[in-house]
This record gives sequence, structure tokens and C-alpha cells, in this order.
Amino acid sequence: MKKRIREIDNKLLYAILLIIFIFISAFIIRGIEPETFDSYFTALWRIMTTVTTVGFGDISPVTTAGQLYAMTAVYIVGIGLMGVVIGYIVDSIHEYRRNKEEGKLSYKKSNHYIIINYTKRSKETIDELLIMHEDKEIVLIDESLDKTPIRSDRVHFISGNPAHDNTLYKANIK
Repeated sequence: MKKRIREIDNKLLYAILLIIFIFISAFIIRGIEPETFDSYFTALWRIMTTVTTVGFGDISPVTTAGQLYAMTAVYIVGIGLMGVVIGYIVDSIHEYRRNKEEGKLSYKKSNHYIIINYTKRSKETIDELLIMHEDKEIVLIDESLDKTPIRSDRVHFISGNPAHDNTLYKANIK
């Protein structure tokens, strides 16, 4: 649990550092080259296109000091931070999908069907319910499966013993 909290803090810290870096860099580059970057927004535009590696080239530093700042700070630190933040975002999406597939996430919605244990008969029931009730979702509870047997946005899998209250609460039985 402690490691998980530290990971979340690091992700948030890097995102905050990236945002601060972008805004401070825009301020610095505008201070170095006020003629090239005639407004703070123009400087912000330049920093954003650089750290996202789009780099349109429509506005760029012309002085040696501006170019040195862009090469050292913006390219190395900015692009590096952007890569780390994007990596964390992709990792978080992957982790969410894996947890959902493995039945580790609670179901938060209501007005749904709950099917206990996955068998040939329950699969047929789920298929029929999906066809007959297009506005309803289904929660499947099973302790013997490693991951969801049905890939549908309307079927949510909960891994666990259906005789345990905690599992039923995860399925939002109330």
C-alpha cells in the first residue's frame, strides 16, 4: 500500500513539475528574447510545441542565449519530463485495463444484473440479457476465473467468492 501511494505521488509530482517547467520556461525565454516572443502566450506556444516535440519552427530563438536555453533546458528537461508524464499516463491506462480484466475493480453503477459463477448456462443467460435489455449492464462474479470470459463494455467481471460480503459489495449488490 505504501509503495502504491509513493507511485501516485511521483506521477503527480512529475506532472506538476512539467506544468511548472513549461510556464517558467515561457517566462524565461520571453525574458531572454522579448523581440522574438512578443507576448507570454507566444513564448508559451513555443515551449509547448518544443516539449511535445511537434516543433513547428514558426517561432524559434534567434540569440545565442535563447538557443542555449532551448537546447539545454527545454529540449533535455522539457522533453524528458513530457516523456515521463506520458509514460505514466499510458501505464495508468494499462493498469486500469488489467485490473478490470482480472476482476479487481468494484462496480459503481446501479440497476444492473448480477450473475454468479460462469458456466455454459450463465453465458447463454448473459448473451440473452445483453440482447433483450440494451440499457442494462451485467456484473459477473466468479472465483475460479483469472480474467473476464466476456469482453463487452456492458459486462463487468468481479473476481471473488460470491459467498463473501466483500465480493458482493464490489458488485454493488445494494
